[in-house]
Amino acid sequence: MNQTPTSAMLLGALVSDAASLGLHWLYDPERIAKIAETRGTAAFAPVDAAFFNGVKGYFAHDGRHAGMLTQYGEAMLVGMQAMIDNQGAFDAAAQRSAFAAHFGPGGAYSGYIDRPTRGALERIAAEQDPSGIDDDQNPALTRLPAIIAAYHGAPNLGAQAKAAMEITNVNVVATAYNAVFADLLCRVLNGAPVADALGAAAENATGDVQAALKDALTTSEADSTLYAGQVGRACHLTTSGPVMFHVLRHSSSYTEAVERNIRAGGDSAGRSLMIGAAMGAAHGIASPDGIPLDWVLKLTDGTAIWGACRALGEA
Repeated sequence: MNQTPTSAMLLGALVSDAASLGLHWLYDPERIAKIAETRGTAAFAPVDAAFFNGVKGYFAHDGRHAGMLTQYGEAMLVGMQAMIDNQGAFDAAAQRSAFAAHFGPGGAYSGYIDRPTRGALERIAAEQDPSGIDDDQNPALTRLPAIIAAYHGAPNLGAQAKAAMEITNVNVVATAYNAVFADLLCRVLNGAPVADALGAAAENATGDVQAALKDALTTSEADSTLYAGQVGRACHLTTSGPVMFHVLRHSSSYTEAVERNIRAGGDSAGRSLMIGAAMGAAHGIASPDGIPLDWVLKLTDGTAIWGACRALGEA
């Protein structure tokens, strides 16, 4: 496949999201491990309510099927397409319009609507700017890979990343983690090994965020599932940010990172975009440690998704 690190970053995020769909919001690692053992992998599990019976979890994706994106991946793809339609540039008004058209009444999306999405839709309908609500959950990062693709190396990257986040989230914790992951992805795109990029991004963070990320990188606990049990598996960036760093720190390939993340349980899809983006940028597509081609082929709309990744990532 013709590719650049940037197009591989975008595809890596979306493949990782789709791979997480079937076991997303299953909070029982033992159940996840049993399903993975039966199938040979945790990735691209069927969307089956029976997986959630009798254990802690929330079955949110009834009506979707393996190969489709979660609401996180859909939000990222909508943001990408809005930028492609605008000659590769981010425009907040165009993003709000595209977001509402896709996720709002009569839109193409049919599925779970999370709190930041619901709040943003209400504020967009009321013509409020920014449209985001005060929330520190993972939807804050959904448009970040697209922003990095268009603006890495540009002096206005930080401002554009923050504006993109504020489509759904206006929150100081979300702002801090948005900056951390922008730093991380830019470093990886510029050729830094993932481990070095993680260390530098953690060092550049401040306060509680820096402490949490440094803990993720230095803890003696090498099992990401056990580490997630210690810090939390839920949607808030205060827990998911460190888990993402831990998964990336202990993974040597794209598939290992995706597997580790799903097996860690909870909001695996919310964590998947940053994990998949970093590992896709680092290892590419169809390389020994990169995004497996057979995983790309599992995407329901793989041709259109790869076309969007190339359109934005190779511009």
